[in-house]
Amino acid sequence: MFNGPHDPCSAVQAASYDVSRLSRAVHPVRLCPRKQKFRRCKRGLEPSQWGGAIAKELGLEGKVDAETFEALLAGQVGDQQLGRHRRDGRIEHHPGWDFAVNAPKSVSIMALVAGDDRILVAHEKAVGIALDYLEEHATLRHRMDGEVRYETTARLLFARFTEHASRELDPHLHTHVVVMNMTNRMDGDPMASLETRAMFAEQMVAGQVYRNELAHQLREVGYEIAFDPRSGLFEIEGVPRALIMAMSQRAEQIEAHAKDHGLTGQAARRVSFYETRGPKRKASLETLHHQWEQRLGAHREAVAAVRAGAGERGEETLHADAATSARAMLFGVRQEEGREAVNNLGRLLARALASHVGEVRLEDVIPLAQVHEAQRKLLETRHPTGEGTHIRGRTSRRTARLELALSDHLSLALGDAAPIATAEHLKAVSAAHGLNSAQEAALLHIGTTDNRVVAVHGVAGAGKSTLVRALNEAADQNTVLIALAPTSSAATNLGASAKIESRTVASLVASGGRTLDDRHVLVLDEAGQLGNRQALRVLEISRTTGARLILLGDNRQTGAIEQGKAFWLMQRLGLSRAELTESVRQETRAMKAAVTQARLHNYAGSLENLDKVTSGEGADKLAESLVAEWTRLKPENRANTNILVLENATRLIVNMKVREALKTEGAVAAEEARLTVLTPTGMSDQEKQIARFYSGGQVLVFARDNVGLGIARDSEYRVLGVTVNERGRQMVRIVDEHGRRIDWDPRLGRASRVNVFRSEERDLAAGDRVQWRLVNHDLDIRNADRGTVEALEGANATIRWDRDGRIQKVDLSTYKNWDHGYAETVFSAQSKTYDRVYVLAPTNSPLVTGQNYYTAITRARFGVKLWTEDEKRLVDRLERRSGEKSSALEGLGRLDRESVRSRGDRLRGPLDRLREQQRSDRAERRALTARKPDGIAAHLAGRAYSLVHATDRWIASLTRGPGAVEPETALTAHGDAPTHAARNEGAPGQGDGHDR
Repeated sequence: MFNGPHDPCSAVQAASYDVSRLSRAVHPVRLCPRKQKFRRCKRGLEPSQWGGAIAKELGLEGKVDAETFEALLAGQVGDQQLGRHRRDGRIEHHPGWDFAVNAPKSVSIMALVAGDDRILVAHEKAVGIALDYLEEHATLRHRMDGEVRYETTARLLFARFTEHASRELDPHLHTHVVVMNMTNRMDGDPMASLETRAMFAEQMVAGQVYRNELAHQLREVGYEIAFDPRSGLFEIEGVPRALIMAMSQRAEQIEAHAKDHGLTGQAARRVSFYETRGPKRKASLETLHHQWEQRLGAHREAVAAVRAGAGERGEETLHADAATSARAMLFGVRQEEGREAVNNLGRLLARALASHVGEVRLEDVIPLAQVHEAQRKLLETRHPTGEGTHIRGRTSRRTARLELALSDHLSLALGDAAPIATAEHLKAVSAAHGLNSAQEAALLHIGTTDNRVVAVHGVAGAGKSTLVRALNEAADQNTVLIALAPTSSAATNLGASAKIESRTVASLVASGGRTLDDRHVLVLDEAGQLGNRQALRVLEISRTTGARLILLGDNRQTGAIEQGKAFWLMQRLGLSRAELTESVRQETRAMKAAVTQARLHNYAGSLENLDKVTSGEGADKLAESLVAEWTRLKPENRANTNILVLENATRLIVNMKVREALKTEGAVAAEEARLTVLTPTGMSDQEKQIARFYSGGQVLVFARDNVGLGIARDSEYRVLGVTVNERGRQMVRIVDEHGRRIDWDPRLGRASRVNVFRSEERDLAAGDRVQWRLVNHDLDIRNADRGTVEALEGANATIRWDRDGRIQKVDLSTYKNWDHGYAETVFSAQSKTYDRVYVLAPTNSPLVTGQNYYTAITRARFGVKLWTEDEKRLVDRLERRSGEKSSALEGLGRLDRESVRSRGDRLRGPLDRLREQQRSDRAERRALTARKPDGIAAHLAGRAYSLVHATDRWIASLTRGPGAVEPETALTAHGDAPTHAARNEGAPGQGDGHDR
């Protein structure tokens, strides 16, 4: 697989070039000295080869020679010297990237230990196809009319070196590809530097292209493979796992270092790679083969059997099945669009390939992507959106429809409600509550408007809950306010503060708004966490019932897990809103300055105003330092000082270290029990509906009974594996607590009705802090509720909950959705307030973004202390990674054309008819409720379904004109998108209790 790129060292002089160091945009890394590499080349121990279209232009072919190689790295191409000319006379040039293409360990064993030379040929061919893909998307960047433009040149120059052993002399078939930082438009043109962000995006795709091509060729020579459709990794079937581990000493070093230091993800593991790398040891291939033969030991027969099995099956030419290729491509599109509205085409291709390793290759899915584009199911985006660089940006037709639907819903909400209170009464209530001028203006805006949907966009800590409390007091007794939020903790906090009923968005959607009417006001906090689909469902409930909807949120805070940034988008489309620009949460001058600077993206200035920034150590030492400082606090101060992390892996590390410290001081009892917990796997709805994504050991919990299969809701079912039924269909084989086996087809049920967990173990003792990780209505426990274990008898815990001080006995052998509750992720902490916050921000975490940093520090009233490896690198990371989600309409450049005003002008007639229809439907709904309240649900579901399709037809008839996104654009997505809450589906990811 591709493990690069490594972006070379910062200041390289034309005359002298430091070949021992490379640096990438994220963090510095090192290569072994190239002179040593070239000495090995000259001895013939390491095959090397020039490649790329520019190599042909320069007459470079065959083996790589050190002198030419180093000159090109330094930017010397004939008479041209590449690089930026600095004021001091230096020429600064980034030499290039080193991509490492690694064969799976079982492949290395069969090629190098079992001696199957066909695999070596397959590896080289697969590397070549991956490099062809990489070169096809070589890009340069230039400015035209003050605007940055990207141009694909499809021309690279690279040197490839194939090696057969790791530094620990394990069998390790891999190829280093050093890509020079240069490209040009055609032969003879001057050279220019490559666009680095495009290179980084495409190298991940190239890695998957390599794996799929290699797996296909292995199958053609008789080997069987086993692969993980989520990661796209594979191994040769039959090679013992124990042998793979025994031959992976280098991988074990990296894995152990990463685990000990709390490093996760590819970028973080790269740190462990260099931290644990020893000197390169030399040995001839003959010596290595002898050593590897000796190390086979008891696995010799198994390896021989795998080789013999491949021989018995023989060689054959395999072709991808057309239906399989179509499913793969469709899955790639659906999976990625569920997370982002706009993706690079390469990302869609990589996801498609990963889901069908060994079954499809790049050549099988590329034509299907082109068909999707020709049919306008995939639309090319040409404008910046989100934090990514979308040089080959694509959005789907149904994603564009979702966003258009938001605009039309806002149009239908105009003038569709009565004011909640008079301006005079609202002013009196404002004075009584001591609201400032901005808060009073916002109160008047949401209280006197006749628009059914309205918003308050306010900075974190601007007092939005105080605003809701005042609105509730100003409303008459017939008006019912309901607090909503994407997370149960946020909904509970708003409800308790405003003294109104609270519900999660998922529960509202599941109920279909059955009990709502135009007397209700839905106050939706943390609206920035809504994805497109959730937002559309809530808007549809508001439209159907007449309930008013007030959206509260902050565009700068952590956004949705799923696709879209609906709150931001609705504001851009014309959602009427009030602004709160002053935070009342932060109570010190320094904290106010830190928050203000973060909103302005001046992260260096923000860090300067924090109480303390600790840096200069590795992630494990930073965690120890944070925990040591936290444990020095008095118990009463600990309760008001929250530890915030950015991801669950780091949360586990911090929790472990806090427990160790508290056990030492006696705050946590020495006697403890080892208990089983269920942690979410994070499977998407798309993955849940495909059998191959399930694996042995997972635990399934269903939200509905399945009488036909004998499946009971809320019971645990363990996955045994995947099997095939008599019709050739893949099924998931599960077993219940009594040992009864059931073959379950995940395609026949709704993904939102099954939760997929993995089983893990935790130690628990009296005095421990716990956090619940999934809503449990039977126990009246919310997601992210925290409490203290006051007593523990076996698996029976007596817990005092922070939320209301309630003491409750919980059988943790039955209810397993908990974890230690010392550290909390930023996502679950959003909407909460603490006196002080300690933040652990490892710079290599993909979740270290501007939005997450801002959300974290705004939780604190008085002060923040932050721990990170390198303060300057953290600032650089925050400046480059905003965390902002993408938008289809923004990427298509259609925000103005599809605004409420523009669409209202174009679709005036149909929208007027829809407004009349929705008033008629509500009247019928009220009449039905009065006559037969018990039977209204099914009737309303049917009426809503009919109305949705009528809406589609009306809107579609007018979007066929010039400039439409595509001919069938409609208010909703003709079944592609959830259109009515009565469908009783939760939001994607909600059922799994996702916790960033």
